[in-house]
Amino acid sequence: MLTIRRAVLRTPTLASTTALRAATPLATRSFSSSTVLDKEKLVILGSGWAGYNTARKVDKDHYDVTVVSPNNYFSFTPFLASTCVGTLEFRAATEAVRKLKHVNYAQGWADKIDLSNKVVHVAPSLPPYEDPHQTSPHDKNYTSGAEILPEYTPSDAYHVPYDKLIIATGSRSQSFGTPGVMENANFLKDVREARAIRHRLLQCLEMAYEPSLSEQERRDILKFCIVGGGPTGVEFAAELHDFVHEDVRKRFPDIADKIEIRLFDVAPGILMSFDVALREYAEKKYARDGIKIMPNSKISKVDRHALYLDSGERYPFGLLVWSTGVQANEFVNSLQTLQKDDKTHSITVNEHLQVIDKNSGTVVPNVWATGDNCTPTTGRLPATAQVAAQMATYMSKSLNKLAQGTPVTDLAAFKWKNRGSMVFIGDEKAMVDRSGSSTFRGRVAGFMAWIMWRSYYMSLALSPRNKILVPVYWALAWCFGRDIVNF
Repeated sequence: MLTIRRAVLRTPTLASTTALRAATPLATRSFSSSTVLDKEKLVILGSGWAGYNTARKVDKDHYDVTVVSPNNYFSFTPFLASTCVGTLEFRAATEAVRKLKHVNYAQGWADKIDLSNKVVHVAPSLPPYEDPHQTSPHDKNYTSGAEILPEYTPSDAYHVPYDKLIIATGSRSQSFGTPGVMENANFLKDVREARAIRHRLLQCLEMAYEPSLSEQERRDILKFCIVGGGPTGVEFAAELHDFVHEDVRKRFPDIADKIEIRLFDVAPGILMSFDVALREYAEKKYARDGIKIMPNSKISKVDRHALYLDSGERYPFGLLVWSTGVQANEFVNSLQTLQKDDKTHSITVNEHLQVIDKNSGTVVPNVWATGDNCTPTTGRLPATAQVAAQMATYMSKSLNKLAQGTPVTDLAAFKWKNRGSMVFIGDEKAMVDRSGSSTFRGRVAGFMAWIMWRSYYMSLALSPRNKILVPVYWALAWCFGRDIVNF
């Protein structure tokens, strides 16, 4: 039996979030679903890009599908930076798991996986009933990235049987063990984290008007630092810049000129995965915009009010957003009997995305891993939504063929197709890099790339509701400005 453990404190940084509880003797209550006896039970751990899309696309005529996740939604990550400043609202960046047709949902944390008996033990993630007049999550230290979960009794737990299991628990933000990051930085991998960033950002703007602050304190609280020069950090810097210049100047005119945006990265520049010409284009634009790029900057520690470089320099901040890549989450770390990648520590999978037993080196039957929490033996892949979505498509097609009697060995191997990268850089400009694409190659920058960026991601919005909401919110922000109400 595999025992999956987690700490009492959870940091909300898991991409598709199936997390961990301390192992205890569990009750044997079964999860109730509309199970049809002639269908195989397919259990999917996680509701991120890989898990949600597999549940959406797999043939429900052949499988009784259950998604296990503490989040009853899917986060559309390309829109998270926009929600941080009000260009889009949070609802436009989420999809409800329960709206998937013929899919059961169990809200909880995976606690144990019994591979022998093909059962997942689940501990509930919902807190006990509390006073409905309690304070908001922001007042419970949520903005620091730490949420205290209540303890549960063994009788609260239940088990979910499966015939086939997909581990799609995603990853967590990479802090590289830097002291103070988990306690004092905000991350940007989930809509809850975007909500916390927006709350803190507006809080800083209002606090800057406090008459008791000195001029230096006022300037310090208006310093916004971003660590990580990848697409997430760059897009957040762009959204923040647009928010300051288009909305803060109108609504907070006395402090707008005091705002400072800094973008730190340990690399010699930003967007190192992009074409050199595009990187230079972005860096020149940010220089014109007043966004200060800090290359070759290694953070030694972070405290409540400032970050410190190895060189000894201190940079105060009112808001710190940390986006330096991902690492294996505690769920994956606890799977000791499964083979792991030496570098990423994620689950090793074969060409069919099947997990591999660590001791025997053979495939574990009827168990797959997809998304950020796996690494194919054929080669490491970027931890991106594009890869996870392609794995979900492959996985759903493979499961459908298996249900029709096709042997696993006859299935085509998973092959990632690089469709290029896109990034928003502010002021109705973006960059599209297809120089490494598996198909059409090329690169575009500027307004036309921005049109392509918006059109592409609007087309990816999964539900008809969000296909309407996204352009409506864009239009509202353009006509009336972004919402600055903080609640």
